[in-house]
Amino acid sequence: MTVAAPRKSARATPRGHGELVVAPVTITPTKPLSPTHVKGLLWTDVLVKASSRLGPVRLVWNNRMATVTTQSTAFWHHLDRTEPGTDWSTLTATDIGERYVRYHAGRPRTDPRALDDYLARADATGWIHPAGRRMLDLWRAELRLLGVADPGLAVDRPLATGAPAALARLADRGLLIDHRRHGGPVHLDGTRWGLPLRRLVGSDGHPNYLLPILRELIPMIRPGRTFLLVCDDDLSADYVLLDRVLGAFGARVARLSLSRVPLAGTTRSSRYGGWRGVTLGDLSAEPGTAGRAAYRLGMRLYFTGVLQRRSAQSFRLPLLRRCVGRAARLLDRAPAEADDAHDVEQTLTRLRTAPGYVDPYRLTTSLLGRHALPPTPHLRALYT
Repeated sequence: MTVAAPRKSARATPRGHGELVVAPVTITPTKPLSPTHVKGLLWTDVLVKASSRLGPVRLVWNNRMATVTTQSTAFWHHLDRTEPGTDWSTLTATDIGERYVRYHAGRPRTDPRALDDYLARADATGWIHPAGRRMLDLWRAELRLLGVADPGLAVDRPLATGAPAALARLADRGLLIDHRRHGGPVHLDGTRWGLPLRRLVGSDGHPNYLLPILRELIPMIRPGRTFLLVCDDDLSADYVLLDRVLGAFGARVARLSLSRVPLAGTTRSSRYGGWRGVTLGDLSAEPGTAGRAAYRLGMRLYFTGVLQRRSAQSFRLPLLRRCVGRAARLLDRAPAEADDAHDVEQTLTRLRTAPGYVDPYRLTTSLLGRHALPPTPHLRALYT
């Protein structure tokens, strides 16, 4: 989905466009990065790099948005209960991810009170289970090889506001149905927009994953900012609600939903498996003659260009290999002439969408299509 303080470009803001705040969906550090995760990460990477050439861009990532959740803490409680002596620092992402799949396959029932301490520590101190720490370390190495800037996977930062304060602000806007005094849950009320109620806090007092996101984003709202919410299609209903809620606080919001990447014709959550052999770690370990730059460019050609925003085609390793080979050939050919930064910015301006971000698919297909010239230095920097 503790992220270092959000990164911000120093470029002047073009007239009519303020700061772009990019908030990708959180990813719990409980499993390997699947092709769907890779697609989201690379779309975000190209989008941020290209858009920051035109104006200020801030990437929001905070580990606590993914760890102050039942999804993470219930799994970690399970690991502590079943494997108290395991040295997680020696295991692979697949080792940990397969435990996550088995855990969900067992249809676990966890005493909510057993998670109280886990959630409290994750929220108050940034605590992450050793298995989660190991997963974050592995992600960092894989993203470094891929050329994706670390958004802050090794940094701890409290959420921008506490849960009680966030709930109070939502209540002040009439956005909550709160049954806590009766021992019940708290629902986010989007019925004014024709949206169904969405549980925000359970009757056990545990937050839904939307609450940490709201705790981080609501305090960031201010004039001149546009929030871009990036998610996969399966979460669109929740992200439409997030859009409306942030808008009720005065935010200007846009959404970018991406289709998941089917595996062998099946689209499903990573908790159900099916990703073995095609995780980011597996892809980076694939044998081949292409160098690191070709791997980085080829991965972007495939995940942002071939798969597109809403492609229904299954992940195809042979096609990815062809993209890496094509990238190697492009990089081996010297560009006809050095590009001018101003010319690149003019091109990016033409590809900028109404909310203010550069569309990664249009950028990839227009500049690196079948008849493209070798990427010049300024263009190459956007992809590698």
